[in-house]
Amino acid sequence: MLNLAYKLKKTDILSVIIMFILLALLFAIKGIDHKPGEEKICKTCVQDIGEMKRYGHYEQMLLNGTQHIHHSGNPNILQFTKKNNLSPFGHQDKIQSCIECHNEKPSSPATALGELWVQFPKIDKKTGKLMDFENAVQREFVDRYNGTKPFYNDVRITEILVYAYEKARQKKLTYQIEPEEGVALNQQELKELNASAACLKLYNELGAPKKSKIAFFIVKGCNIFTETTKNRPKGFSFWKTNMNCTSCHLNAGSKEYAISVADAIVNYPGVYSSNNIIYTNRMRIARCYAHSINEILYGSNSAYYKLLTLHEAWLAQKMKLYIGQQRESRGVHNIRGSSARHASIMAGQKAYIKYCQACHGMAGFGTDLYDKYPNFNPPPLNGNEAFVHTATMSYPSRFASFIHNNMPIGATHEKPILTKQEALDIAEFIRVQTRPSAPGTNNLTVFYNYLANQGMKIWFGHKSKKSENNQ
Repeated sequence: MLNLAYKLKKTDILSVIIMFILLALLFAIKGIDHKPGEEKICKTCVQDIGEMKRYGHYEQMLLNGTQHIHHSGNPNILQFTKKNNLSPFGHQDKIQSCIECHNEKPSSPATALGELWVQFPKIDKKTGKLMDFENAVQREFVDRYNGTKPFYNDVRITEILVYAYEKARQKKLTYQIEPEEGVALNQQELKELNASAACLKLYNELGAPKKSKIAFFIVKGCNIFTETTKNRPKGFSFWKTNMNCTSCHLNAGSKEYAISVADAIVNYPGVYSSNNIIYTNRMRIARCYAHSINEILYGSNSAYYKLLTLHEAWLAQKMKLYIGQQRESRGVHNIRGSSARHASIMAGQKAYIKYCQACHGMAGFGTDLYDKYPNFNPPPLNGNEAFVHTATMSYPSRFASFIHNNMPIGATHEKPILTKQEALDIAEFIRVQTRPSAPGTNNLTVFYNYLANQGMKIWFGHKSKKSENNQ
């Protein structure tokens, strides 16, 4: 017999035997799932959205959403359609499924969900405020079924949202945020709406929003995107940055190979399987706010997120991007050094002085050049006012791609000014500088970084102003 550190008692042996018996009974009754993740074929779903072969996270959400649309009386949805045992409005004997009205037949009494998807965000006729697709689904439960209002980001709403997105993707629909016909706002009208210099530049390139009720909201969304710091709540101190969305998403989010948000909105929602969550475009904006510029997370139903989403959707419409389109230029690519030439901080400092210092200041603490030239706004790269350590740009291989495709001013993907190696070196040099603490960092570290960054800014800020005067 083995000498065990813990001597088994009769009761221990009995409990193990009972556990094995219970497991055997469970397997006998329920069976063993030898093929996890494999679903029973839903004939209605196949007829509607086609056969799914991958069966990943996204497909699971899509499958659930399709079943909600076709079988709105299922237990997952039923809880929202019966309030205090009252029958749904106008349907005494049964819950009417969404697809009965929102189908693609010519005689359909309501717009198909795919076509509805590209019409949001839009103005709510009842309140005059901006309403997104999730608000519209909520309202259906309350107004049509006299039901309970589900949470704004309830998983059932998200699954219906995924279904609508997929239908729009399959048809390659484009956003219909503003009317195709109509007269564009003139310069005086844009001025009255306080359009920022960056927005005016964008409208000069793509065309201004058309005169309509939603034009005010479109311009307001662009202003938040291009002047994010100016449009933030008061009361920030240690966590305050001086970054705008357009600091990284260049040309008000329209430039290719510069993280165009028009590419983003036509490719969300999507699933991050690493944390088992589906990201809507609104959630992606919120995450960027928190992890890039240390902004607080506003409420899910925040007007900020809706306005930014509206700006992105309007951009996608003007650029004629269809839902699901994946351009080569989307997102941030990676540039990595070869085995012989990795990134060098020393080489990066030299390249930075040569190519970057004139706009971004000594060591990247920023300059005041944008005060002289409203259309020119070089953001700080280091110090308290720069992007946070958790931002996409904090990864040198990705930051290098952004630099190579866009910097210095005038560079494009087709005609870069820097070599890939120079871009890598500059990104590595910027990486080792100090920047704001990431969300969740302890207060002592935040305070230490704040004091260190302020001291560096005073010294390098003086140097930067001297260099500006000498230009």
